[in-house]
Amino acid sequence: MTDVPARWATWGLLGAWSLHDLEEGVTMPGWTARTAEALDRRGLAAVGRLVRRSRAEVWTAIGLVCVPFAIAAAEGARTAGRSALYQGALLGYGLHAITHVGSSIAWRGYTPGVATAPVLVAGFSIAAAGELLRRRVPLRPAATGIAVALGAWVPLAHVVARRWTSGDRGPRLPTRRPRP
Repeated sequence: MTDVPARWATWGLLGAWSLHDLEEGVTMPGWTARTAEALDRRGLAAVGRLVRRSRAEVWTAIGLVCVPFAIAAAEGARTAGRSALYQGALLGYGLHAITHVGSSIAWRGYTPGVATAPVLVAGFSIAAAGELLRRRVPLRPAATGIAVALGAWVPLAHVVARRWTSGDRGPRLPTRRPRP
């Protein structure tokens, strides 16, 4: 048996991620608007402002998160699944299905991404990891740290996207005014 995983197990990460994030991109702006309005009615307008995501912000954040996943898939293909970056992205991607399902349970309804999380996210991740194991690809210890770092990148990408799309460019340097 060869130790080279099937191409679907490496490039499939980017494909599965893209389909999952398509669901998020299509549903998140409307869902966050409705959720923010519900929070406003409960007197939680400040929380509602944090929850609300514009279409531009959502798609910008998706683009920012896509970059490391595209690189990870390419590295996975290049190294036949041995890349710690690929293995970490695969691990993090699979585990984040739990957050989607957990969020929907806590919310008691649909949350963006939950429709594709159980089958596409968890299912693909389990199948790809099984392919790596079946092909005897050694698992890299650094993959866990990379999964954590990618998990932290997602909310940070939303912060960056909000800054870029809101017109708020951050703190301004004080300017000198001419003396009269």
